Amino acid sequence: MPTLCIGLNKIALLRSSRGGQHPDLVGVAAALCAGGCRAVLVHPWPDHRHVHPEDVLALAAMEEVRTGQLQLNVGSDLSAEVVDLVVAAQSVHAFVVTPFQARHRTTQRGWTGAEDQERLCATVARLRPDTLVSVFCDPAAEGIELAAAAGATSVELNCRGFVETFGGEREAAEVERLRAAAAVARGQGTAVHAAHDIGLTQLRTLTEQVNLDQVSVGHRFIADAVVAGAVAILPDYLRAVG
Repeated sequence: MPTLCIGLNKIALLRSSRGGQHPDLVGVAAALCAGGCRAVLVHPWPDHRHVHPEDVLALAAMEEVRTGQLQLNVGSDLSAEVVDLVVAAQSVHAFVVTPFQARHRTTQRGWTGAEDQERLCATVARLRPDTLVSVFCDPAAEGIELAAAAGATSVELNCRGFVETFGGEREAAEVERLRAAAAVARGQGTAVHAAHDIGLTQLRTLTEQVNLDQVSVGHRFIADAVVAGAVAILPDYLRAVG
């Protein structure tokens, strides 16, 4: 059964949109851990659009993270600022290398031959063995083979195509792309993770059809949590004004 990793970016976005510390990332991570979650993910992008460097340090200092109850995964591009932050945090389980362009709201593509392969190799050498390195890859051989050649422990398959075609005629073809990519990764000796806009409706199909070690959910998980939470706490608020 793959590990479920929950992304906290949108919790940070909600907090940062108003200022202050509510909702608190550490508190949310602790609650998720208490509920059975064993991995969380944050992206301190260079423009600090939601997660800030101090958030990473605070999460890394959690007892649950330091004792290994909760894995802290950090994703970003190879900017020196973020790599230094991962080193300083000390308790980061894995660094997920993800191509980033500020004009995009979220990641658009995985690692390719156009990226700085030499820098990736140097980053892997610097972080391991204390922090594992995963590389976000499209479901194609090129990026996976480059990640493995750099010494990455795992690849994180881009599920964007699968999510966008889910329930349609192209779904089966996208599933097959992911399965083939997972086979390539295992042939290269890397673990296989999956991510990008996966929701509850896609999760079971994905994990049943593709051999995965970890799957990350973020935006859709938090969106579902907001709706479910609003319904759950509405009676309390109604009583408070009644």
